[in-house]
Amino acid sequence: MSLPSSDFRNIRNWIRNCDRLHTNCPPTPNQYRQPHEIPSWVLDIRNGCIVPGSTASCYVALSYVWSTTESEKLTLELWTGNLRQFQKSGFLDGMKQSFLPEVISDAIDLVKQLGERYLWVDRLCIVQDGRMKRSEIENMDNIYSGAYFTIIAAASPGLYVNLDRRHRAPMGVSFFHRYLYDKLLKSKWATRGWTFQEQVLSRRSIIFVNGDVFWDCRNSLWSHESPGPRKEAGEGYDAYSQKQIDNHEMAVTVPSTAFADFRLYRELVCLYSGRDLTYSQDVLSAFMGIINELSHTFPGGFVGGLPVLFLDAALLWQSFSKGKRRVWTQGRSEDADLPKTNLPSWSWCGWHAVVDPESLHVRSLEWLRPQMRTKPIVTWSVLSEDLRLERKLPESRILEDYCRRFLDWGDWDTPPGWSRHDIRYPPPRNSTWTYCDTRSPKLEPNLFYTFTHISDPSKLFCHPIPMVNPGRKPTAHPQNWPYLHCEATTGCFKIQSILSRKSSAQVKRKEFRISSLHVPFTSLDKFHGGPKGEELCRVVSLADADGQPAGLLRIMDDDTEIRSGQEIELMAISLGSMGWDETFSSYEERIDLLKSADYPRMEHSFVRDPPSDDEDGTGSETAPLTFRPRRAAAVETDHSRAARPWGRKGEDYRFYNVLWIERRGGIAYRKAAGRVAREAWERNCGEKLSVILG
Repeated sequence: MSLPSSDFRNIRNWIRNCDRLHTNCPPTPNQYRQPHEIPSWVLDIRNGCIVPGSTASCYVALSYVWSTTESEKLTLELWTGNLRQFQKSGFLDGMKQSFLPEVISDAIDLVKQLGERYLWVDRLCIVQDGRMKRSEIENMDNIYSGAYFTIIAAASPGLYVNLDRRHRAPMGVSFFHRYLYDKLLKSKWATRGWTFQEQVLSRRSIIFVNGDVFWDCRNSLWSHESPGPRKEAGEGYDAYSQKQIDNHEMAVTVPSTAFADFRLYRELVCLYSGRDLTYSQDVLSAFMGIINELSHTFPGGFVGGLPVLFLDAALLWQSFSKGKRRVWTQGRSEDADLPKTNLPSWSWCGWHAVVDPESLHVRSLEWLRPQMRTKPIVTWSVLSEDLRLERKLPESRILEDYCRRFLDWGDWDTPPGWSRHDIRYPPPRNSTWTYCDTRSPKLEPNLFYTFTHISDPSKLFCHPIPMVNPGRKPTAHPQNWPYLHCEATTGCFKIQSILSRKSSAQVKRKEFRISSLHVPFTSLDKFHGGPKGEELCRVVSLADADGQPAGLLRIMDDDTEIRSGQEIELMAISLGSMGWDETFSSYEERIDLLKSADYPRMEHSFVRDPPSDDEDGTGSETAPLTFRPRRAAAVETDHSRAARPWGRKGEDYRFYNVLWIERRGGIAYRKAAGRVAREAWERNCGEKLSVILG
């Protein structure tokens, strides 16, 4: 099957127009890049062999997955034993049709037709049994960001699948672009772990999905419905097109920001975490290119996939739907030097689960939720696999120091490069509110100032944050050190009841329609519609030794055995606070309060085991509302602000963020996370103990 002539003309025009109009899209030529930024080998299409990457002025990269029909086929790969053969001119020409998957053969033909000479394909350009394989894999950020463009092969089995569109009715540009990305998200390619960073790190891509091909770069999305650049009055080329794809899942890129953008990190993790991997131990390697890119602006770097600067907030991640622990997969010789404990329970990378975006917030930096705070109470260290080496993580306390100085103490001696502005007057034109999900947040009456940094005056902050000095080498903490260590208070609590989805209940469906693609990534079907009913996480309500309600946990693993009356051990990792609106809308408290998980498209009912008195129809006032004093049952169904106990007084819910831990051989493993009311915790916790989290 060949590429239709109209699509071939479009692709040539897309490349030419992007080169001409988008100064920030084309990569730096190889001759101006550092040696470690260039792939070791690339495929020379003209001579039918591999050559050193340093000899190519530019190259095209391929992102693909094995077709199910070809997964068992004998395929040609680069090994130490055939490295010399691969370098012989014409070697690949005779072998290509018989021993290469159709998708690679199609990519070779496309590159040749477009007049390019060099192609990078992992199986043909990385020595599969070489000692350098892992370092090459961890260099993916440079390989894909340095490609002239990337071919994303989301069609199956080859690139040119059903590209004859003569009998299809035309669509509007906005609707058609959404249609294209929906097709991409439903492909097998979009379920695989390695392909995520390949797309995110690529500056520009030619994307093949079954029946269509389109262009996606940092500035534009072009398709046969909108085959070229268009000029909007006063906005420049393709401003309209970019508005239509802004914030869409597969349009995510890693922008060149000057500050540690935790919101971007949250988005990337939530979109990646639920993807599939053949070898579970690759979960961080397949994300390492993104981590390397983010490390340039995150002081302190990363440990276990979590940013050290925001460690206290990142440790509070929760699963959006049920998940399971990732288990080490046997079968590869190159994994022999990796620690078998590199899938820690305290990090999202240790679980095959979609991370809930609502669980990841930097409370002290959000304009919309200024009453929400997460305050560190422990000092963290990272430990080596043999527990002999320990490295402190002082950067994890820097953010709290900034928060105290500029929010609690009112220190106006701003750090170099920062400026203070009175927000009672109009903010700078075209400014955006950093760390918020909207551009016009409702400000806290007690906050009168905003801050900007010289690197990007359009970004507004509620207080200064640590910045990485330009040119400074990113902090490199050992990613394979699997343990966290701290001194923390622990306490024993009992499971009071278990709230599970009522399987026999009717699911309430809601009408929903997205009018354009200019929506937050949380509005995509994966997050906006909510999980399938059977995938909703259970919630556990806790009681102290006296039987008094204490807190709530979210249970994301069905394999976790829980029963009413069971005694469990918790450890406190930080202090937190929320107002009524945040408490009422949070997953655990809403289920405990209303026995309902409510999403914009769907509402699910939950049942408590054992049922409380009010659920038996007795009208008792003993409903286990763990986050506020018990009130009459009428309060649970009256949502008016007058009925909210702290709505009139401005009271906040104050709590400890806790982990349910299970100790094995002196190591504590996370089983669940949640909150315990501050008074309940301080009545029942013990002295500080040394805890090693694995």
